Amino acid sequence: MQREQNDLDARLQNAMFGLPVLNPDEQHRYLGTFHERIELRITFEQALRYDFTPALIALFKNPITYQLLLHGQLDMDVMGRYIRLANQQQVRFAIKNSQFYHHTASSSAIILCTDHAIDRETIDAQQRCPKIVQP
Repeated sequence: MQREQNDLDARLQNAMFGLPVLNPDEQHRYLGTFHERIELRITFEQALRYDFTPALIALFKNPITYQLLLHGQLDMDVMGRYIRLANQQQVRFAIKNSQFYHHTASSSAIILCTDHAIDRETIDAQQRCPKIVQP
């Protein structure tokens, strides 16, 4: 009887509050993925100022299956450029729209990630691609 009551309580909790999420703050910062799965992270400010397509093309040559995550609030011209690139390179992409995803100049606008942990020490596009951001 106790087990049935616990199962019922769990179902009610899930129905009222949704399924529990692992590290929700981290997933909100990184468009629904985890830090250890990210290869490259481009902020809104960086996406609007610089073109990181050459860096992404170089990364796509790695024998890793990537997915490109795009924030739904990203400028349509910029988003279109990266969607075309993903289609040309046959890389999966997803446009992420959620009220929980942060939207500031330093928030994640574009994330290149995998479905498993790769634990990159540096994921920031400006640090990983200094030639692109030089004046």
